[in-house]
Formats: sequence, C-alpha cells, structure tokens
Amino acid sequence: MGKYDELFARIKEKAKDVDRVILELVPEKEPLELYKAARHYPLAGGKRVRPFVVLRAAEAVGGDPEKALYPAASVEFIHNYSLVHDDIMDMDELRRGRPTVHKLWGVNMAILAGDLLFSKAFEAIAKAEVPAEKKARILDVLVRTSNLLCEGQALDIEFETKEEVTVEEYLKMISGKTGALFQGSAEIGAIVGTEDEEYIGALSKWGMNVGIAFQIWDDVLDLIADEEKLGKPVGSDIRKGKKTLIVSHFFEHASEEDKAEFLKVFGKYAGDAKGDALIHDENVKEEVAKAIELLKKYGSIDYAANYAKNLIREANEALKVLPESEARRDLELLAEFLVEREF
Repeated sequence: MGKYDELFARIKEKAKDVDRVILELVPEKEPLELYKAARHYPLAGGKRVRPFVVLRAAEAVGGDPEKALYPAASVEFIHNYSLVHDDIMDMDELRRGRPTVHKLWGVNMAILAGDLLFSKAFEAIAKAEVPAEKKARILDVLVRTSNLLCEGQALDIEFETKEEVTVEEYLKMISGKTGALFQGSAEIGAIVGTEDEEYIGALSKWGMNVGIAFQIWDDVLDLIADEEKLGKPVGSDIRKGKKTLIVSHFFEHASEEDKAEFLKVFGKYAGDAKGDALIHDENVKEEVAKAIELLKKYGSIDYAANYAKNLIREANEALKVLPESEARRDLELLAEFLVEREF
C-alpha cells in the first residue's frame, strides 16, 4: 500500500486540526457525565475520513481549507451521533475496541449524548467563517444528509423482517445510510470553496458513489478477507442475517433449492448472545463456508466487488472537471483505497 502512505499522513495531519475544533465545541463541562459521554467516540480516535473529504474538497475547487474546518467538524459530529444511536439500536457493546457509550453511561444518557452531538453539528456551521448565503446552503445540505441517514437506517431496520431484499431496495437503503454523509461532506467542502455549480455537482456525485462503494466493499470483505486483517470472523454478516448487495443478487439469481440451503444458515445466530463465541465453533464455520460457496456459485460476491469498483471509477471520472491539484489527487486516491483495502 505504499502509494497511499502520503495520503494517510495528510489525513492524520488534517485530523489534528479537526480534533481541535471538536474538543473546543464539546469541552469538559457540566453536566460532566453528558459531556464525557459525548466526547467518548471523538476521543476514541477514528480516522476523520469524512472531515478530510470536506477539507480537501474545499481545496480542490480553489478554496481555503481553513474556512472549512468548522463544517468539517460538523460532519464528524453527525457521523458520531449516528454511531451512538446505531450502537443503542444494535445493542453493540464495543466500538473501535472500546465499550460503547450506552454500555458505559446507560441508554438514556447515550441518547442524550447522541442528541448533543447532533446539535453541535449545527453550532459548528454557525461558527463557520463563510458568508451567510453559504451557511444557509451548507445547512440545507446538512439537513438533507441527516434526513437521508435516518431514512436509510429505518429501511435497514425494516429489512430485518424481510426474507428477500431486491438490489434496487438495497441500493436505496445504502445511499441513505452511508452514501449521504460522504456526499454531504464533499458537497459542503465544495460550497465553502467555490460558487461554481459544475464543481459542486461533480463533488456531490463523487461523494455519493464513494459512500455506497465503501459499504459494498465492507460487505465483500466480510466474506473474502483474512480474519486477522479484518479483525472479526469471516462471514459474520451471514450469521447475523445482514442484507447486503451480495445477498440481494444471490436471491435474484439462485434456484429455490439453493435459496433454501442458504437460508438454513443465513441469520441463524442473529440476536444470539452466544453468537460471537459460536462463530469460532468448527460446525458453524463449516456452515458459513458452505453459504459463502453458494454466493460464489452465482457470482454474487464478484458482482458486488465489481459494482463497488465501477462506482469508484465513475466517482473519479466526475472529478476530471476540476483543475489538477494535490487535493484532487488525494480524493481520487482515497476513493481507490476504499475498494482496494483488505480491512
């Protein structure tokens, strides 16, 4: 991954500036437990990829990245608020290797911490050093992004009770759940940096494509990655019954017999408290391996991998309207990395 080393270094460098703004807006203050809970995920690290997109998008269109710092923090607040609430809904106990907010502070305080992070996103926009008309437009994007996030999450919850989800339904869900925030990040950065509608539109398209591809590639990795690099057992999504583009493609092409065979395993351990331990059981591993072979039989994993890579190609093609620059190249490299990573 040598070609990405400089990109990673710049992401790390920009993250320091964003972190300064985040901790300025969410200080240690009364009520102490609320602010501790709200600071928990931001302080846990995270790569700050979405804020990096805001800053580089502003620069790629000829703007001043300094003016994009508060807007960059705003998208990270939205991202973290969604993680707090997602973890409550999924009752997950770990996030980034640390106990989740609701595990440490209880569900009620975690909901409030998420709400606080959400409101801080709008406070960050209010502090942005951009003209009033740009602030209004950025707020529009942030509101649209938040709406789409909620809609995507609601669709994902609905999918839990559906046996089959079509490719079209999946793409609609994921465009809200992961596409919207990448799209909003790129668009907000562009709005900070330019008045050029063609540039803003190009970055908006880039962001949506990259966000969808990012999630699809995650789902591919769940089935093909090296367990040590992935940091979780391969096939976790099958065990939990997670609806993905891969599974949607399979259900649209598989024979009734193969569907029935797949459904014997798919979702078998969803909501099972012992599920995480069971995945290491040899019988369970064998079941999951057979399910993965069925997905391969119909080319479903390859279909999803190619879909993600095509989205990235289209995303970077859209950026060609922008002048060549280090910032534009960073965005292109980031997009490429998201479908080349092994974890």
